Amino acid sequence: MTLDFDHKTPIYLQVAQMIRDAVLTGDLPEGEPIPSVRQVSVEHGLNPQTVLNAHRILMEEGILEKRRGLGFFVKEGAREALIGTELERFKSEDIPELANRARLLGLSQRSTLDLVRANFKE
Repeated sequence: MTLDFDHKTPIYLQVAQMIRDAVLTGDLPEGEPIPSVRQVSVEHGLNPQTVLNAHRILMEEGILEKRRGLGFFVKEGAREALIGTELERFKSEDIPELANRARLLGLSQRSTLDLVRANFKE
């Protein structure tokens, strides 16, 4: 898990999003443990409470579960749940933001779609 923080968003929210992304990509598989709070905090120079706050949010969302004495694990069904919530966020936040930005730049719908298509090519 690569942690590259921006200065606009609280770090615990960024850590939570990085874990969500790792679950979506399969880097953190369902049923498997995630790196320990101590490991993440030492490795990335974070306060352990910051990492715990991220884990708490993900537990509330049903993405992680805590197993007493074992640590945090990705819950079964977490990826599917994340796909649903992230898709809704993508449609309600990211797409409108992209469309507004394209309009501000004077781009047509066709030009915007061409740019999006170009980014899907490998």
